[in-house]
Amino acid sequence: MAIAYISEKGPTRVDNQDAVGAFYNQSGEALVIVADGVASNPGSKQASQIVVETLGSAWQKKNMTDPESVKDWLVHQAALANRAILLAGQKNPRVNNMATTVVLAACLPGKILVANAGDSRAYLLRGKSAELLTFDHTLRNEIKRDSGQIYDENLPEANSLTRYLGVNQKVDLEWTTFVPKKDDWLYLTSDGLAKVLSIEDQVKLLQPGRHRPGNEPPLGSVLDLTERIRALMKAANARQAPDNITALLVTDLMNPNQQMAAKAFADVRQIPDNNQEMPQRTGRQN
Repeated sequence: MAIAYISEKGPTRVDNQDAVGAFYNQSGEALVIVADGVASNPGSKQASQIVVETLGSAWQKKNMTDPESVKDWLVHQAALANRAILLAGQKNPRVNNMATTVVLAACLPGKILVANAGDSRAYLLRGKSAELLTFDHTLRNEIKRDSGQIYDENLPEANSLTRYLGVNQKVDLEWTTFVPKKDDWLYLTSDGLAKVLSIEDQVKLLQPGRHRPGNEPPLGSVLDLTERIRALMKAANARQAPDNITALLVTDLMNPNQQMAAKAFADVRQIPDNNQEMPQRTGRQN
């Protein structure tokens, strides 16, 4: 298994409110997370970091592979992360409404668990197609799903988030699972890329499963994935992305033999404000 990600503040934002991470538990199973602080709520950069750090640090201490146990555990940990956000807001009234979206995936033997709250997304990249695994929790989408009616696009509340971590006591993650096939790739992203690049454009730039012209690293390796994500970031920056941009790729989903990469994962509290780029781990933790 190979994992790589890059997160950038983009050409128009003053700082990066996205947080991203990849972690392995004591069984060697990977947990990948992307969180996007809600820009309209002061302090949300801290909220996204709290989510990634809380879930990631706790995951590293666990030894579990059973999907139902993992799901129950992640639900509990998301609630703890939400509580940590609320407590941080209580200590500093200026940020007491900080909030963040989250999308995560637990890569278990023979099954991938995916969950999200908000509009950060997960895709299954299979061949030249991209299957959306998550639901964008916006008012427009929720009304359409519940009633079949189309929300008036002219109303400013149409894109307001209906689920996130922070502000409220309750956390409501939406779950899906899939059984990976050979050559499947998993793709997680915050909503910044979608504001300037359609998913079709993103797939064309990532070229999942295909050797890129002049590309020397082994197909699907950490270096290969990093180069592909860099091409994606370059295109989004060229189009003046109005938001932070984050992308994470996972390949070789069926490989149970996971080995740690030479570079250890940087503590999320030490990640610079501007950019996050970390080729991630390949394989089982010993």
